[in-house]
Amino acid sequence: MKARSILIISILSQLLALATAGFQNDFQNITRGSDLLLQWDSINATDFPLVIRSRLINQTSEYGANSLEVNITAGLITSSFLWKNIPYPLPYLETAKYEVEVWPQKLVGSKPSVFTSSPYFAIAELEDKSTGGSGDSFNGTVIIPSKPTNQPVSKGGINNNTAIAAGLVVPVVVLLAVIGFVWMQQRQKRILEERRKQREELCID
Repeated sequence: MKARSILIISILSQLLALATAGFQNDFQNITRGSDLLLQWDSINATDFPLVIRSRLINQTSEYGANSLEVNITAGLITSSFLWKNIPYPLPYLETAKYEVEVWPQKLVGSKPSVFTSSPYFAIAELEDKSTGGSGDSFNGTVIIPSKPTNQPVSKGGINNNTAIAAGLVVPVVVLLAVIGFVWMQQRQKRILEERRKQREELCID
């Protein structure tokens, strides 16, 4: 009887711990690509190691939604974790809602055993978008990258076509200079030859 009472008290204590456990984060004003230090209430050492899971839900219609769930990290033995480059490894969708859960690793998948769960939260895009128009596609919509230029600019500010044109112009200029030099030499030679003939004709007369 005493052993049963101890077991019941232990179970109630575990349930109370799960019921009162929670994140210390408010999950407000989260932006894409930022880092978030996740912190939660301390737990029993016997519950380690932990797994942190993240879930994405994106409503596609009035009665339909897409969902994706991944592990952010596993084997955790602390009561905090720095989540970098949010929402990685999940894709980013501006219309989606996200959720984070902490599980005892040995009990992943058993709903009553989730240690703590965040409320569903949104992730805002940065005001200064530097993605060039590309992004993640999860709801079936194809996101087309910004149209590439036909004249890519190099680090020095000269595009490829300009470099090719410069490479072609230099040999042409050199070739024309050589041809002009040879022509001038031949012309000078003809002039000297004509003058020599004229002098010979004068001497004969």
